[in-house]
Amino acid sequence: MSGIRNVIDIAKGALFAHQKAMTVTGHNIANVNTPGYTRQRVVLGANSPNSASRLKVGMGVRAETVVQYTDQFINRNIHQKTSLLKEFETKTSILSQMEAVFNETEGQGLLQAMNEFWNAWQDLAGNPAGASERTALLAKAEVLTRRFHTMSESLHLTQKEMNTNIKLSIEEVNRLTKQIAQLNEKIVYAESNQSTANDLRDQRANHIAALSELVGNVYLTDQHGALTVMTPDGMILVDGKYHWQLSQQGKAIYWNDIPSDVSGRLKNGKIGAWLDLRDEALPEYLANLDELAGALIREINGLHRLGYTLSGETGKYFFEDFKVSPETPNLNDFTGAASYIRLSSDVRGSPANVAVGGLSGNPGDNENALRIASLQTDGSISLRKWTIGQRGAAFSSTLQTTTFDDYYSMMVGEIGILTDESIENQQFSQSLLDHLSELRDSVSGVNLDEEMIELMKIQRAHEAASKLVTVADEMLQTLLAMR
Repeated sequence: MSGIRNVIDIAKGALFAHQKAMTVTGHNIANVNTPGYTRQRVVLGANSPNSASRLKVGMGVRAETVVQYTDQFINRNIHQKTSLLKEFETKTSILSQMEAVFNETEGQGLLQAMNEFWNAWQDLAGNPAGASERTALLAKAEVLTRRFHTMSESLHLTQKEMNTNIKLSIEEVNRLTKQIAQLNEKIVYAESNQSTANDLRDQRANHIAALSELVGNVYLTDQHGALTVMTPDGMILVDGKYHWQLSQQGKAIYWNDIPSDVSGRLKNGKIGAWLDLRDEALPEYLANLDELAGALIREINGLHRLGYTLSGETGKYFFEDFKVSPETPNLNDFTGAASYIRLSSDVRGSPANVAVGGLSGNPGDNENALRIASLQTDGSISLRKWTIGQRGAAFSSTLQTTTFDDYYSMMVGEIGILTDESIENQQFSQSLLDHLSELRDSVSGVNLDEEMIELMKIQRAHEAASKLVTVADEMLQTLLAMR
């Protein structure tokens, strides 16, 4: 009788084991479209045998554990490439916005406004006493100043947008690190009985992936299954059930409320891209735009003050001059010039005060107008080309002799190169990530065809175990009938 009872126990154990296998397979099928889900499988193992006389008799099967099909090396690579992709995507998006500010393809850019301004001086030189030419010149000058103002304002607004994006993303980083720490605690508790909390691990992996998009990360797993999460620069964000928050004060970013700026250590992901753009690319283009506007004020005012108005007066400014501090006089500091440039009170609303004459207020004298108009093609003008690196810590310039048009065209060309380079890096990162995602899916993804085959195998095993119960019951009934 004990032999038949053993057969029934083996059949019962097989039914239970394959029911668990069927549950896990069904779980896979149900989560075929769940983002970040990792395929699971029940690991079956043989029960310890019983000793019968000199024989070791097997006692069937049991479900030992539920494992995930995952490759940590691929996952880490995916997180790294995701961080790079989001960094380049973010840079491409913002650089495209900056490129639109410097757009010259539709004939409404700064270069077009400067050309019309120079042409107005040429027209005035052709008719120095003409009221309509003088009025037209001032109108073109107003258009030019407004174009500078619009571009400067757009770049400053983009900087403010970067700061807002960083602030919101820091809040998201804090939310993610808190959830990772909470999941660490849940996983350690759930796995304390030697089981594996696979679904909790998937949730944590999703948070790790989201964190990598924002700042990138490096993580280590301890013997209890908890993660220590750091930035690629080694700044700890999560350690087991503990997490450390980031905060923003102005442009500075603090770790754990320690008043020491750690923004220089955030070099990856979206936040790294926004910091690079906010503290390097945007200030650099603003500085060069200011340099162009300031040099334009300096050169035109220098000539205009030497010329004569219709009434024979001299010393008139064309553009409002810079207000230089007496303590630190620096006539070449053009900070804010693009937002400051405007017609002076000498000529605003007073076309007759435009200094066209070179020697007198004679109506036919156009010498000064020709001098100013020739600035368009003057290749000996000194302009500084600014370069900003190390998140604003490295500020340098090189003096160049060029024309106004060439200086601005160089700026437009450089931003086009930067945008194209970012697009290429984005496309390359996307191709690498696509390849790694395919590898991950081949290991961890749910394949419905494979799951259906597995389901059929489990079904057949379950049917066989059920048949074994029936046969054992028949044997038992036969033995009972023999009594």
